[in-house]
Amino acid sequence: MSMTELTELIFVDPKMKVNGRYYRDAMPQQMLPAIKLVAGDTFVFQQDNVPSHRAKDTIKLLQQEMYLQ
Repeated sequence: MSMTELTELIFVDPKMKVNGRYYRDAMPQQMLPAIKLVAGDTFVFQQDNVPSHRAKDTIKLLQQEMYLQ
């Protein structure tokens, strides 16, 4: 979601547990392309504090994909 547009919805099977691995697989394949389509390369990627978001491997992926410091 942005100030002017919405991204496509990304659905997760209700029986699926969204762990760090699932989240990291979905991020570069589905989430980031959808965000970049709407926002380009300038955006704020905000997450809450659930375990899959704060996992060390997730943070590392975000640093690689989004050039975080």
